[in-house]
Amino acid sequence: MQQNNQETLLRVEHLCQYFKGLKAVDDVSFDIKRGEVFGLVGESGCGKTTTGRSIIKIYDITSGSIYFKDQRICAGTRSYEDAIRNARREMRQLKKTETDPAVIAQKRAALNQVIAENRRQIRSARFDHQHSDAEYAKRLVAKLNKEYQQAVANCTSDEELARLKAKYKNDLRVAKKTKLITKIQMIFQDPIASLNPRMTVREIISEGLVINGIKDQAYIDEQVYRILELVGLTREHASRYPHEFSGGQRQRIGIARSVIMHPDLLIADEPISALDVSIQAQIINLLNELRDELGLTIMFIAHDLSVVKYFSDRIGVMYFGKMVELASSDELFAHPLHPYTKSLLSAIPLPDPHAEKRRQRVSYNKLEAHDYSQEGPTMREVKPGHFVYCNSAEEAAYKKELGL
Repeated sequence: MQQNNQETLLRVEHLCQYFKGLKAVDDVSFDIKRGEVFGLVGESGCGKTTTGRSIIKIYDITSGSIYFKDQRICAGTRSYEDAIRNARREMRQLKKTETDPAVIAQKRAALNQVIAENRRQIRSARFDHQHSDAEYAKRLVAKLNKEYQQAVANCTSDEELARLKAKYKNDLRVAKKTKLITKIQMIFQDPIASLNPRMTVREIISEGLVINGIKDQAYIDEQVYRILELVGLTREHASRYPHEFSGGQRQRIGIARSVIMHPDLLIADEPISALDVSIQAQIINLLNELRDELGLTIMFIAHDLSVVKYFSDRIGVMYFGKMVELASSDELFAHPLHPYTKSLLSAIPLPDPHAEKRRQRVSYNKLEAHDYSQEGPTMREVKPGHFVYCNSAEEAAYKKELGL
């Protein structure tokens, strides 16, 4: 699911997130290009928020891999453990199904190789999941040391060398504490519950900088004031507490808290659903401005399809933990293929009472819409850049519908 004309910033491969057997997210794969807005839509409970929280490591994923800036930051082991259990089960059945000792020995050796390979994958997954931040910090320190050595070689005075050493000491402390996951920030759905009521706005916004090892209070205050003005608030707001603000202002504080960390990826988890309609437009426009000014990449999770169409470059549609369709915004709205996508689009209210009267709502019943008795569905590229969760018969029907 990749386009070659842009750098892939985030890659999600076969993500599974289970809670006590409940498949909240099941085998979801997609990627996000640098600089784009990727929309994720679906009804409540379909797994949108869980997907976002899994990416930012609020949850330890059950299975699959998540790559950020070409480094695996999340990895689950369930699929490898299942493969080992299946291999052992087959091994126990060998003597019941085979009588030739040579064949038994050959199959046993092959199964042992499967077990050994999956054990290696488990070790690799656990290492990457636990140490991705430490490995990133090591690379930052190595890069900083190289730059410092070059700068020292070009020093022309003791005074300049002293300033350089002081700066290097501070930068080294920050580099050692920097985590790769902090390059992904999240805007939460509830602007009230996501802010600590006992902290001032200054403390809330600057918390990430302090955790990252920055101690220069003047620098912290300067960054806080800059970000406050960037999101449409004022310096005077820094000394106030969250309860003194409206819902829209609180969401701006949440956005400021995320943006101050200079993230490469911003996960906006339904950032406007708890706000008044008049405020929703302001927040969307603010995110658009920040995207252009700061070069942000945004994963936008929402219910409102009209907003997603306006704001997103590509859209993924989720249903019961599965990604059922993925395409560019224009393509998805012009040529929806999966029955669930058609059902979602038919539910968008229209600002025209006459058109609203004539509108035909499409209902979706999974058992009636699909026949998977002979062949199960997989994610398939029906048209370049347009992916649908379907089997071969449905794929042929979709291509015919598109005139391909």
